[in-house]
Amino acid sequence: MTDRVATVRSLATQRHRVPRPTDPGSRTQKRQRYVQGSLALVYPLPNGLTAEPALTTLTVVKSRSSIETLIPDPESWAARFLQAVVEVVSSDRPLSQLARWTNSDVFDEILRRQQLVAAHRNRAAARSTRAQVATVHICQVSPETAEVAARVKAGQRSRALAAKLEYDRDRWQCTAIVFG
Repeated sequence: MTDRVATVRSLATQRHRVPRPTDPGSRTQKRQRYVQGSLALVYPLPNGLTAEPALTTLTVVKSRSSIETLIPDPESWAARFLQAVVEVVSSDRPLSQLARWTNSDVFDEILRRQQLVAAHRNRAAARSTRAQVATVHICQVSPETAEVAARVKAGQRSRALAAKLEYDRDRWQCTAIVFG
């Protein structure tokens, strides 16, 4: 009886046998995972990771701190701000537009400069040429501080304008300004 059971089991396993890739009659070729055996140089650690780290691509990280990455570059903002200051001084733009971007000392200085220019302006020259910021040079002293120097051109004459910008509460703000 045991011979008959053994024969039935033997036939059942032969009928349902999965063909191996090494069998010549095999139609499906499965790729076997390579195992190094007892001399394995790459072996899994107890935590499941391999002992040899996987190769990754090289990533270059700039040496900017996390604070620096949140602060926008002051270049474009400084140029637009100084052009707005020039337009306020020449009375082409209302001073109230600069209130958010300046502290009280700078706001008062721009108002004083606007009044001086208005008192000395003659009507013909005021409308013939408008002052434009010609060049802007920026020195970023720290991630939150930038010093800006600009050349303002009005007709054939040029004047200097310098400002100190500080990043505070998610925006650049002018904390000092000097007209030349």
